[in-house]
Amino acid sequence: MQTFLASQFKRSDSSTRTQLLQLFAQLVALESIEHTLLKSGRRFYRRLWCPVLTLWYLIWQRLQLDHTLQAVVIDARRGAADALRPHDKKPLSQRIRSTATTAYCKARARLPLAWIKSSFSSLAQRLRQMGIAENQLELPIQLLDGSTERLRPHGDIPQKFPKHRTRRKKSYWCVARVVGIFCAHTGVALLAEMDSHHLSEQALSVRMLLAAVVRAITVGDRNFGVWRVVRAIKQSTGEALVRLTSARARKLAAGRRLQDGLDLAVSWAPSAHDQVDPGLDKEPVSGRLVVARVQRKGFRPQNLYLFTTLPVTTYPPQRLLAIYGLRWQVEVDFRTIKATMGLGQFEVKSADLAQKEFYTGLIAYNLVRGLMGLAARTAGCAPRQLSFATARAQLVRALHIIWLAWVPESKRWEQWELLLNDVSHARLPRRKKPRSSEPRKQYHTPKSFPPMRSSRSQERQQLKKLQMKS
Repeated sequence: MQTFLASQFKRSDSSTRTQLLQLFAQLVALESIEHTLLKSGRRFYRRLWCPVLTLWYLIWQRLQLDHTLQAVVIDARRGAADALRPHDKKPLSQRIRSTATTAYCKARARLPLAWIKSSFSSLAQRLRQMGIAENQLELPIQLLDGSTERLRPHGDIPQKFPKHRTRRKKSYWCVARVVGIFCAHTGVALLAEMDSHHLSEQALSVRMLLAAVVRAITVGDRNFGVWRVVRAIKQSTGEALVRLTSARARKLAAGRRLQDGLDLAVSWAPSAHDQVDPGLDKEPVSGRLVVARVQRKGFRPQNLYLFTTLPVTTYPPQRLLAIYGLRWQVEVDFRTIKATMGLGQFEVKSADLAQKEFYTGLIAYNLVRGLMGLAARTAGCAPRQLSFATARAQLVRALHIIWLAWVPESKRWEQWELLLNDVSHARLPRRKKPRSSEPRKQYHTPKSFPPMRSSRSQERQQLKKLQMKS
């Protein structure tokens, strides 16, 4: 797997590396953000927390290990963001008099969500161009998958993201469903959508794909191996490679035996049970049904049923298996976003702010991935062979020196080169022996509490009555 990824990234020459490094420096500096916002026609009053400063600190929160609002105010009062507004008469650190987080909270609420989404999209597209492989004749590979986010039931969150219902009762937590498309080679989040968990991952992916026109190979698992998703990929001028369930594969085979080595040309038409989303055409999708038997040491053999719209001349079955083998990387990307970047649970009190934190968190994630892509080109390896946690820590340490402090331009460029060199040496270890599977059990004995039989509010009232009696 690593060999296949590394073959897509060759050591670039000095001129290409310099151009990419300058582009990344412009992205981090956020030079054109305020200009883009004012160009959109929305008027903003000149406040202490201006839009560019507010957006930066939303990104900064996710880059740091401390995601609290108090950390933002402390950092701003110490002068770490004075260079963001170099033309102001007084620097930001001298203008902030209060240590309260109220002003920053109101600034986050004022920031338009549509503009944050457009900032995420523009950054993702520019980073996509930075990570294109050397062979321009090949289509880029992107991975499609979905996940969930957890929120507390504050404000209008239960209306936008309803609570998850279990078999017995509704849970305390509200759940939001998210889908995303990631670059298979660099791990950059290219597209993302967030909505209620009442919408399926297929519906969200169709809405996301129809809004973006990208010429690429989209890889999905069995959850996305349905007609509506494949039709949306073709309508967005892309190519599909999805895994099918055995029942759906037998239906497409139309009586043919599903044996190893089968490569059958089929036409996938929507059935009476297939949902047709708004904007989708009802035309059949021409493609291939490929059956391959894979076997991994220590595991039982397994049959894979793949549907693809790629031609057989340039994409034989063995190559399709190699491309589908990259799909597991999207699981690692979602784990990095939720665990490392702290986006698994949002501590906000409005649905609008939850979406803002989600997209700004993806911007912060993409900044780290972009840095890893540049470092990989310097080292001549694949970006996924570098450590994400190390690259994030190196970027956070270097931010204040590079552009959040009053440093001459020549010194900043030297710091950029030093940062790039440090990240290029953050290689992940190559394990010669496979690691054994760990049991999904707790080592320590958790504290036992009685189960909650009623709602949390009723339990609070019951506790209050007991306290009054005592």
